[in-house]
Amino acid sequence: MAVQGANGFDGKMLQSYLGQIDAADDKLVDLKSQHMHACKAPRKEIRETMKQAKDAGLNMASFRMIVAKHRSERKIEEKIAKLEADEQADYDEMQRALGTFADTPLGEAALKRAKPQSEQLDTLA
Repeated sequence: MAVQGANGFDGKMLQSYLGQIDAADDKLVDLKSQHMHACKAPRKEIRETMKQAKDAGLNMASFRMIVAKHRSERKIEEKIAKLEADEQADYDEMQRALGTFADTPLGEAALKRAKPQSEQLDTLA
């Protein structure tokens, strides 16, 4: 903002803004560091599990693709589960309209899993 009665900007105000941004940047760096530290243990578990799979003789290129596919499917299932009731109903109807996938065992399982918990029966499976 220009200073009243002068040509230019208020240096103190600009320094204040920069100081506030610096403080927020410092908080972000600290949070990122905490996050990275918290992720070390689970990442180590994943590396160990991958090593076990390799030691068991699995083809690792193929297994990595299976893992990537599984992770993608889990993300999609999580997004479907977060749909509002009307969005869920539309999703289910669109799946039925597609037919082919929805009629497969995998499609049926996905649709069943995507239903809100209140609509699913309690099972011990």
